[in-house]
Amino acid sequence: MHLLRGAAGLAALLGLAPRQFAADSSAYVDKETGLTYASYTSDRGIIFRVAVPDTVPTSLVYDTVLQIVSPIAVGWAGLAWGGSMTYNPLAITWANGTHNVVITSRYAYGYYVPPVYPSSNYTVLKTGTHINATHWQITAKCTGCTKWGDDSTGVTTIDPKIQNTIAFAYSNTPVDTPADAGSSFGIHDSIGHPVFDLSVAENKNFTAAVAKLA
Repeated sequence: MHLLRGAAGLAALLGLAPRQFAADSSAYVDKETGLTYASYTSDRGIIFRVAVPDTVPTSLVYDTVLQIVSPIAVGWAGLAWGGSMTYNPLAITWANGTHNVVITSRYAYGYYVPPVYPSSNYTVLKTGTHINATHWQITAKCTGCTKWGDDSTGVTTIDPKIQNTIAFAYSNTPVDTPADAGSSFGIHDSIGHPVFDLSVAENKNFTAAVAKLA
């Protein structure tokens, strides 16, 4: 069984043109990485950005770049690619003291600490990842964040040509073991479900541009 994505999926089923809603994100050109992102800032001042290639295969399996900028006081910040806290790939990030920023791939099956998810992999990009006295920032390539599920549970994809709900969460409480990417952590303090317009985040020569940032 294949799942239809929200209003766009329902419109396709009925033979109607997909309805576009006002996006919560806006285009952002990052001078440091040279990439163009769809960018959204949360109520806590955490910035979530996604960059995509300008052309993707019909399978909708393609790499993305995720950039998160967070106040240093935030314990952890997370992004849910499918727009909910369960049954989709999660990116959970936090600062390991003043040393480095950690990103871990997770997948929640219920409202408890999500286990590590090996089907989505993050490659931290040196350009665009750093910490200062007030903020930490991570920029990472994700392989396996645009399509998940199977024929029994339903397959979900992210089509960059349409709008997509991409959820976020954060906690002011630090994770249990900051140096360990497999660390457990407490429940979020806040969540949100912004609509991202990924059509403004397309990048030409995406693969080559990202490779230069590694």
